Amino acid sequence: MTADTATDPPVLRISGLSHTYTGQRRRTTVLKQIDYSFERGVFYTVLGASGSGKTTLLSLASGLDVPTAGSIAFDGVDLRTIGLGRYRNKHAATIFQQYNLLTYMTAVQNVTTAMEITGVRGRHRKARAMDLLARVGLDRSQATSNVMRLSGGQQQRVAIARALACDVDILFADEPTGNLDEDTARGVIDIFRELAHEQNKCVVVVTHSQQLAARSDRTLTLRRGKVTAVSNRD
Repeated sequence: MTADTATDPPVLRISGLSHTYTGQRRRTTVLKQIDYSFERGVFYTVLGASGSGKTTLLSLASGLDVPTAGSIAFDGVDLRTIGLGRYRNKHAATIFQQYNLLTYMTAVQNVTTAMEITGVRGRHRKARAMDLLARVGLDRSQATSNVMRLSGGQQQRVAIARALACDVDILFADEPTGNLDEDTARGVIDIFRELAHEQNKCVVVVTHSQQLAARSDRTLTLRRGKVTAVSNRD
């Protein structure tokens, strides 16, 4: 069942969301009274000019920061009630632009460690991790190499595989294809679509790429602190 025909409540509901940064001389409001609901089984992209608040929205929705005003609820429960740490650990995974890999580990160790931290069960974690790394374009030699010996694009693939390994309800990603070649980027987008459409996950990707946005189900555009949404489905 797709999200368009589902009767379940939204997996994530943003209500009256505002966020303001306070500098030495002025306050800058990047998000203004945003209301939006994200559903399971849907692949979302978020577009907007630099400074429009895309990454801020991602940080708030993924539980990395708290809004100046408004609320965010997962399955109807406010994130502050759940606890931001528990929410990030059990329900939401994020692919960061900066990768945030454990630099003293191999690629496969980065993935299996994330599985252990988030409580993914099973005796075959390494096999699953190797399979995920292969799906994002890393061979066995690269998968067993220290991540500092990999290129930036290869480290990005490790970060993607690590997030995919966590059995969560929502996957967030900040410019996940920015350092990837065209073929690998296309494969990663295919994985996002599969997670949403076949595994009923909610996938939210911040991007500058119109091509990536065109392959998502719904595109949100941030402009002057407000969000507009467009369905890309026929």
